[in-house]
Amino acid sequence: MPLGNEIGKFLWDLAEKKNGFDFGKPWKQSSKSLGLVIPILRTGSVKRKYKMMEEVKGKIDIEDTGHVNIMRVVSKGDENTFIRSGIILEGGGQTRAVISGMIVLPNSTQDIDVKCVYASKPTKRGAKMHISDIAPPVVMQSLHESQRDTWDSVRTYSAKACHGGRRSSVMFMSSNVGSGRERVLGRIGRVSAAEEVGSDDLAGVMREVEKSQKDVEGAIKDIPVMENQVGCIIFDIDSIVGFEVFDSPKSWKSMHKHVIKKYNEVLRKEQEKMLFELKPEVIPEKIAEFIEEICKSDEKTTHETEVSRTLVVDGERHVGEYTTIGADVIHVIVFKRSTPKKKSNPSSGGYRQPRSRIRSSLEPDEIQEVVAGLQMR
Repeated sequence: MPLGNEIGKFLWDLAEKKNGFDFGKPWKQSSKSLGLVIPILRTGSVKRKYKMMEEVKGKIDIEDTGHVNIMRVVSKGDENTFIRSGIILEGGGQTRAVISGMIVLPNSTQDIDVKCVYASKPTKRGAKMHISDIAPPVVMQSLHESQRDTWDSVRTYSAKACHGGRRSSVMFMSSNVGSGRERVLGRIGRVSAAEEVGSDDLAGVMREVEKSQKDVEGAIKDIPVMENQVGCIIFDIDSIVGFEVFDSPKSWKSMHKHVIKKYNEVLRKEQEKMLFELKPEVIPEKIAEFIEEICKSDEKTTHETEVSRTLVVDGERHVGEYTTIGADVIHVIVFKRSTPKKKSNPSSGGYRQPRSRIRSSLEPDEIQEVVAGLQMR
């Protein structure tokens, strides 16, 4: 099968509601909300070939190698384990985020590629690490770029948290303590713009954001997992900003709370007067347009083992990745770009892996028929 056909077929099956896929009832925080969640459902006998890392606690050990860009994972289980991209690892060493989704083989020791998300905390060889959360979309988008880009995205997120906190009378600041290696996050009252300082501790800022939002009027409630739900699509007023789907409801159930919380800002946005509304009949068309655009994106392999492969999705307006075991797609995650796509520089002298085009399983005229059919449902 030509490279890319697996993801094209998977996505168009979803759009056409084939192979067990369907969409659940849309969810909004309130009638004034601009954000919208579309649950993705899947029925049928899809047998997982892995378990999520969150499901095998006690059978996976992670340690700091002392190298900023590498951590080591030891599997003591007898099944494949999937580690989702963006997982934040905290502990005695430097806090990092996993760059790519990957399968850890049973009873094996593997190195995993990571990016630092706590610049001022040093690495510590042999230190035990654990899962604490998943990175927000703005940071996720930077993980396949340089380390500097990731640090910049952490600062962007922290600065935005500061300004967001102003509206709820909660601010965040970081302060050097002792040797300067440690950071302490404090909750303070309203301060001047000159006093606002973003923290480089992503996980710490995220915890403080979550604490503050519990006290903010309009904070989203826990969205229940629907039966057979395998993912969701997040809309803002005019486009899809987030898309995540697994091959199995069991996988989504282990991750859904972490995922939904990362779109809190989108889902809490409200309008005083109903000037804008995403009409239900437009949703299928938007989903089809989104999938068609994804299928036109570039892709490149970012991680590969003897049983699995993860590829980056690099589109003009969206970025993400998908993971396969054999010919089966097990996970897809895509975000709307927060910054324009970087143009490649042929004269830079750096090696770039050759990219191929994601191929849709449908021809252009067939795609138009699908869009028309979805609009009629």
